[in-house]
Amino acid sequence: MSCKILIIDDDHDILETTGAILAHEGFEIHSADSVERGLELVDSLEPDIVLLDVMFPESRTRGFEAAAEIKARKPKLPIIVLSAINREYAFDFTKETIMADEFLNKPVRTQKLIELIRQHTAK
Repeated sequence: MSCKILIIDDDHDILETTGAILAHEGFEIHSADSVERGLELVDSLEPDIVLLDVMFPESRTRGFEAAAEIKARKPKLPIIVLSAINREYAFDFTKETIMADEFLNKPVRTQKLIELIRQHTAK
């Protein structure tokens, strides 16, 4: 059984490229271009891990709120936040300061992302 990854990002290029790269590695990819759709899929899909952007049209920090919502519903579901927010704003976000298991700055190094996914989904 392959690892189910849910990618939540409003950037369709990110959804397509990240999804294609991870699918090539053998992962089962599902995507949502809005937080609302992503939260629906968290409940119905039962993903093994979530890759989540931070900035969405409705709020520059909507992804952080979504991470907290996901953790409230499914505390053991790993979340990796992928964001360019640190390039645009002088914030120092880390996995310790947000409701996520990991925080990676965009652009993400593919090998690092794959390594973290495997680490957090090892059974």
